[in-house]
Amino acid sequence: MTAGLDDATVGLVRNGDRYEHVGVEGVSNAYMHTFAKRLAPVVDASTVVHDASDIPNSVMFLSLVGKEVAEEPQGVVDRWRQNNTIIDRSDAPRPRLKKAGNLRAIIGQGASDAMTLDLRTQGPHALVGGTTGAGKSEFLQAWVLGIASAHSPDRVTFLFVDYKGGSAFADCVELPHCVGLVTDLSQHLVRRALTSLRAELHFREHLFNRKKAKDLLELEKRQDPECPPALVLVIDEFAALAGEVPEFVDGVVDIAQRGRSLGIHLIMATQRPAGVIKDNLRANTNLRVALRMADEADSKDVVDDPIAATFPPSIPGRGIAKTGPGRLVPFQSAYAGGWTTEDEVITAEVKVAELRFGSTAEWEPERPPESDSHDEDLGPNDQRRVVNTLIRAADAANLPVPRRPWLDDLPAVVDVRDLPAEGDGRVLLGLADLPAHQRQDPVYFAPDRDGSLLIFGTSGSGKSTVLKTLATAAGMRPDLGSTEVYGLDFASGALGALEKLPHVGSIIDGDDAERLQRLMRTLDAELSRRSDAFSAANAANLSEYRDLVDPSMSRIILLIDNYPDFKKEWEITSARAPFYRMFMRILGEGRPLGVHAVLTADRGGAVPTAVVSNVSRRVILRLADPNQYFMLGAPKDVLDDQSAPGRAVVDKNEVQIAALGGSTNVAEQTKALEELAAGLRERGVPEVPEIGALPTRIDAAQLPDSVDGMPAIGIADDTLAPRGFDPIGSFVITGPPQSGKTNALRAFVTAVERFDPEVKLFHLGNRRAQLTEFRDWVRSAVRPDDEKELVTELTDIVADESVPGRIMIVVEDMPHLADGPADRPMRALLQAINNSDHLLVGEADITRAGGGSGVLGEWKSPRQGIALKPDAYDGDTLFKVPFGRVKRTDFPDGRGIFVQAGRAVTMHLPWVDEGRSDRRRTRRSPRAEAAQ
Repeated sequence: MTAGLDDATVGLVRNGDRYEHVGVEGVSNAYMHTFAKRLAPVVDASTVVHDASDIPNSVMFLSLVGKEVAEEPQGVVDRWRQNNTIIDRSDAPRPRLKKAGNLRAIIGQGASDAMTLDLRTQGPHALVGGTTGAGKSEFLQAWVLGIASAHSPDRVTFLFVDYKGGSAFADCVELPHCVGLVTDLSQHLVRRALTSLRAELHFREHLFNRKKAKDLLELEKRQDPECPPALVLVIDEFAALAGEVPEFVDGVVDIAQRGRSLGIHLIMATQRPAGVIKDNLRANTNLRVALRMADEADSKDVVDDPIAATFPPSIPGRGIAKTGPGRLVPFQSAYAGGWTTEDEVITAEVKVAELRFGSTAEWEPERPPESDSHDEDLGPNDQRRVVNTLIRAADAANLPVPRRPWLDDLPAVVDVRDLPAEGDGRVLLGLADLPAHQRQDPVYFAPDRDGSLLIFGTSGSGKSTVLKTLATAAGMRPDLGSTEVYGLDFASGALGALEKLPHVGSIIDGDDAERLQRLMRTLDAELSRRSDAFSAANAANLSEYRDLVDPSMSRIILLIDNYPDFKKEWEITSARAPFYRMFMRILGEGRPLGVHAVLTADRGGAVPTAVVSNVSRRVILRLADPNQYFMLGAPKDVLDDQSAPGRAVVDKNEVQIAALGGSTNVAEQTKALEELAAGLRERGVPEVPEIGALPTRIDAAQLPDSVDGMPAIGIADDTLAPRGFDPIGSFVITGPPQSGKTNALRAFVTAVERFDPEVKLFHLGNRRAQLTEFRDWVRSAVRPDDEKELVTELTDIVADESVPGRIMIVVEDMPHLADGPADRPMRALLQAINNSDHLLVGEADITRAGGGSGVLGEWKSPRQGIALKPDAYDGDTLFKVPFGRVKRTDFPDGRGIFVQAGRAVTMHLPWVDEGRSDRRRTRRSPRAEAAQ
C-alpha cells in the first residue's frame, strides 16, 4: 500500500513485519516492461500441472483416420485396395507378393503423431487393461474400427465376446467384418463356443495342408483366393468371464498357442488381469495396453510399469502401450462415439486467474444454466456413420459374406416346410446345431436303422409337438414311399388334429379300449403277414422289399403319447395283457418289417428296461429333474428352465424340433395342417382307413341271415363285421336294469328265425313278461303251473332225437323258475337242452344271476351268452372268462361281451322292433306242433 513513493507501507510475508512511512525508489515505465519480460519465463514450482506432455486430452476418431471413412464408400474401397486386402477372384494370374500384409490400425494420438497398433507384428495377441471409467470399451471400438477401415473383410474378421450383454461393441457388431457376437455365456454356450473355435482351427489346418502352406502369411503372399481372413477374437470383461466359466480360459489358452500361424488373434480386455491371465497365455500376449488402472500393482501386471495408475480420472482414454521389452508409448485413445461436423469452429480457451504465489485461483464467469435438451437432432454419431460407410463399401466392392466360424444359436421356432423332407425313410425331426462341423443341419429319424423312437420331456416341453412333426413329415413326400400313421393319445388330446391328414388313419383316445384293441390286433396281423412276405422275398427291411417286390407297401408308424399311462392300464390285467404283448412285438420285430413305434414319457424311470433295450434312438426334451439328463446319456447343461419348447438333445447334439407352420400358436399350426392335407389330397394321396368303432345302433335288417353257416347275432368289435353264434345249448343274457336284455331276447329270436324259418318257438315268463305277444309262439306259459306243464313236455321232446326240426325256448327272468313248481322240471330241461342240438335263451338281472346251483347253475353251465353293460368281475362270475378292466359306463345300451367256446368278444346287438303278431295260434300240445 502506498500514498506515494515517499510515504509507503511495506509488509514482509516471511516474518509478518510491517513498516510504515517508508520511502520507495521508483523506476521508469520502460524499465518496468523490461523487468516483466525477464520475469515471464519463471515457473511456480508449487503449481499443479495436469499434463506435461503434448498429448491432447481428447481426440476424435475421424480427425485421425480421415472424414472420408464416414462419408465415401469408394474412398474406403480405395484404401482396402491400396493395402492389398481385397482378394482378386478373377482368373487372371496373380504375382507372388514380397511380403504379406499387416493388421496395422490407427487407435489414437501419440505425443508427436497418430498412434498405431499392429496385431500381426506386435502381437499375435493383445491384453488390454483398464478400470471402470477408463474408456476401455471406447478404446476397443476405436481399435476395431481402425482395423476395419484399413482392411477389408477378405483379410480380417471379428468375433465379439461380451460378457456384459453386448453393449461394449455398440455398432461394431454390424460391420461387414463381423462374424458373430456372443453374450451371457452359460456352460453349454462356452462348450459350444470352444468347439466352434477348435473346428475353425481344424478347418484352417486342413486347408493349409491341402495348399502345402506353412501359415496364413504364405497364402497371402501367393494371393490365393481361398486364403481365409485373419480372425480377431475380441473379448471384453475377460476376468468376469473367467470367474464364471473357467473352462473358457483353458480353451482360449489352447487357441492362443495354436492361433498365430493360423491367423487367429485374441484381444482380451479386463479390469484386473491378476490371477486371470495365466503364464502360458501371458507369454503369447506380447502387445499390452493399459488405460487408467486401479493401482500400481495392476499397472505393473499389464505393462510392467506403475505409470497407468497415475493417469487422472478426468482424462478417459489416456493409455500407454507396451509394444516390446521396455518400449512404452503413451497415447490418447480415439473417440468414435461423438459427432464430428464439417464446419468445425476452433476457438481459443480463455481462462482468467489471480496472479499470486502458490496455487492458482481461476475465476469462474457466470454462465446461463445448461439445458438437458438439444436444440437439434445431431443424427448418427461418428461410429454409426463409419459402420454404415464400411457396409456400403463392402457392397460396392462386391465382397462375399465372410465365412462364419461361429454360428448363431438355434432359432426358437423352425418350420417343417423350411427343411428338406426326405420321405418315410428319413423322417424329419428338426434342426441340429453341429459346432464341431460349423454347421446347422436337419436331423432325421431313420426307421429302417433306428426301429423305434423314445421321446422324454416334462410337461410343456414339446413332446406332443415331436409326435405331430414326425406324423406330418413322414407323409410329406408320398412320391418317396407311402406311410400309415396311427396314434394312441393317453395325454392331453393334442394329437387329434393329425386326423386331418390323409395318411393318418386314426388317433385313438386312451379311454377307447375297444378301438385300441382293434388297432393292436390289426398291427399284429400285419406283422405276421409281412414276416412271411419278407422271408419269401429275402428282404432285410421295408426299403429292400419295396425295391424287390412291392413299391406300394406302406410304412406304419404307431404314436403313443404318454406311454407310462398306456403301460399302467394295459400291461398287467389278464384280459388286456395280450394287447400289450402285441405292442412289445412291434418294438421287437417291427423294425425290419416297416412297423415302428414312437413313444413319449416324462422321465427315464417311467420306461422299463424291456422297452429301452429295444429302442436305440432318443429325443430328450427339457426334464423336471436335472439328474435325469445324466441317466439318459445327455449333457446336463444344454437344457434348462429357460429353454424354448421343442429344444431337445438328439445324439448329444442340441436340436430345435421343427413345427408345421413355424409357430407355437396351435391355431396357426392347425391352419398349416389343413393346407398341407388339402395339398396332399390334390396330389392323389389315398386316405388311410380309420380304425372304426362299433356303431351305437344297428337295425336287424342290416344283418345277413347267416355268417359262416351260423345265425348272425350282431357286430363284433374285433372285425367290425357281423358275427354268428352256434345255436346249440343254453345261452345266458344278463345285465343291469335298462341294459337292453329284453331287446337281446328279441334279437336272438329274430336271428334264429332268419337263419332257420322252420324253427319252433316256445316262451316262458312271469306275469310281467314283455314278449308274450312278440311272436306267434307254439306255446307261451306265464303262470307257474302252466310253466311246469310246458317245461315237462319240452323236456321229453328235446330228449327225443327223432323229433325233426330245431326248437328254440325263450325264457324271461330265468331266476323266477328257481324254487318254484317248475324248478326240478326246468333243471331237467336244461340238462336235455345242453345235450341236444336245440337252443334255450334266457335272461336275468345281473344281481340275480350269480347263483351256482339249481336252475341257474344248469343254465350257466355251457358258459356261453352275453353280458350287457358288464363290470370287471361279471366274466368270472358268469362264464369263468375274465373280462379285464371294464366299466359299465363304457358300454352303451345293447352292447356287451359275448362269450362262446371260451372266447370273449365285445359285440353290439341289433335293435328289434317290438311289433306284435296279429295272428294267435290255437292251443296245441308241444309234441303235436313239433311233429308237424
